[in-house]
Amino acid sequence: MLGIEPLELHFAFKKNRIISCKLQLTNETDDCFAFRIEAMNPLQYCIEPIKGVVPPGSKCSVTIMTQTRVHAPEHKHFKDAFTLQSTRVDGCLTAMSITKDVFSEKTERVVDKVNLTVVFDTTPIPEEPKDLSVLPEILQDEVGQGQERHLMT
Repeated sequence: MLGIEPLELHFAFKKNRIISCKLQLTNETDDCFAFRIEAMNPLQYCIEPIKGVVPPGSKCSVTIMTQTRVHAPEHKHFKDAFTLQSTRVDGCLTAMSITKDVFSEKTERVVDKVNLTVVFDTTPIPEEPKDLSVLPEILQDEVGQGQERHLMT
């Protein structure tokens, strides 16, 4: 089956910004594998590519992006998740020809299903001020007059 790294998708929260996370799929076998990723909450994420074929001995990078958010999630381990399905396929199968039927359990194929959890890093990231007028007075002192004060002591 496909190697999947990471199994926990970490997103560093940034207010009003699209946040992305990379997922690496690795095929160390001599067979082709088709994959498909489903989001538990599809309106909140964009997945590129959402499905594809990983040839033998190769890797595929998948980018998962969140919609912009105004507020950080209340908990680091958010309730969102993804399911990655993969199965061995014919080498001539293309991404366009991958349908839900390829991963149907009614076929004789073995379908591997892996759940990926979403983790938001909600640690606030301080934003750098654009000009000195927004700095607190103490910091303005350090920047503007700090050198003179240090020379006096």
